[in-house]
Amino acid sequence: MLPIIGIVLVPGILWGWVFYHAQRYKKVYLPLLLILFIGGMGSGLLALVLNHAVEKYTLFWPEANWPQFVVLGKMIPLLSSGFWFLVGLNEEFAKLLVLLAVVYPSRHLEEPFDGILYAAVVSVGFATLENFYYLDQFGISIVAARTVITIPAHAFMSVPMGYFVAKSRLELEACDETRFRFYLPMITVFQGWIISAFLHGLYDFFLSLKMEREAYLQIFVMGGISFWLGRNALRVSRKKIEG
Repeated sequence: MLPIIGIVLVPGILWGWVFYHAQRYKKVYLPLLLILFIGGMGSGLLALVLNHAVEKYTLFWPEANWPQFVVLGKMIPLLSSGFWFLVGLNEEFAKLLVLLAVVYPSRHLEEPFDGILYAAVVSVGFATLENFYYLDQFGISIVAARTVITIPAHAFMSVPMGYFVAKSRLELEACDETRFRFYLPMITVFQGWIISAFLHGLYDFFLSLKMEREAYLQIFVMGGISFWLGRNALRVSRKKIEG
């Protein structure tokens, strides 16, 4: 039992360590990262329930082959495609709830890079819980592949959402005297959720059509977006410290 737990948990912990060390200019509250990791695993359970509800109570399900339409000579099943994009909405929504419940009211959310780091940790916890299922269903080889591909992909998907959650918190603090002080910050949160949900759904959509090359290319693109957002966020943070 312990070796199985180690096989699943160690990759997630290692990726969490990588994202934690992406910045070194200030200390991060480690107990909060642990709570977010566990919360990410809990969000995986919530997403499982939401995805099951979509599959059972709507027309969208993974094996729906009709109706179909043609894109670049490829037959695309409409309802099946819709299912995978709804999966993206559900899973990023489950992660968002953890960020809003644990991070949004926290004094440790001080700048945009904090949101990026916290979203990445939640996503690593989410992917770690998924690994328990994949280990049971498909064996250790799939878990090894997910360690290299899927865990960082989950983190990259959620980076925009974490960035916009942190940005929303800063907007909320800056508009104390405004009449509609909650309006723009909540729009900002929604914006981040939609971006991450679309990236997530597109990745699952590519895999559902066995378009692995496009899916892996998307991981590199999402990694580039994450690097760009993180670098800009760190630059702003360092300027505040130096100024």
